[in-house]
Amino acid sequence: MLTTADDKSLLTAKAEQTAFRILYNRYWEQLYRKALSRLGNSTDAEDVVQEVFISLWRNKHSIEIKDTLSPYLFTALRYCIIKTIYRKGKKGQYVPLSPDELQCDENFSEELLEYKDLQQAVNREINDLPERMREIYRLSRYENLSAGEIAQRLHISEQTVKNTISATLRKLRLKLSHLSSWLIFIL
Repeated sequence: MLTTADDKSLLTAKAEQTAFRILYNRYWEQLYRKALSRLGNSTDAEDVVQEVFISLWRNKHSIEIKDTLSPYLFTALRYCIIKTIYRKGKKGQYVPLSPDELQCDENFSEELLEYKDLQQAVNREINDLPERMREIYRLSRYENLSAGEIAQRLHISEQTVKNTISATLRKLRLKLSHLSSWLIFIL
């Protein structure tokens, strides 16, 4: 029965919806509490936890774990929290913490440096994109506009926006995939 299966087995289970639900129920509360303590906002905490689980499920075939998903999920959560703080800071919104205050353990400062290096590499690649592609990506990721809002602003179709964002993400992941497995949380 899947409810007693280990995390590794659940990632490869044929009953995907059931397996996902079991993993979600197994970890969501711990992740939510950690996110809430770091972000101080239940909506942001829920969004971050959701982002972690979506990313987990999208990348489940490439994730290598020994016994439990816990280290992977909590590291992914840290990156998502940093990304949330970074995005809110870019928008001029108040964030209760700075990334420097997110130090959870002795390894975190190293991870934060890796994150900052990765973010710089991403920014360089974004700057090298064709102008329209760069503009659509920035409106989507930095201003958090929906495809419909971007389409209206740029006087193009919503499908063109969606296609451009998909193509941009593919291009960035391809160019930067050698840098870090955490790239999925930055883009």
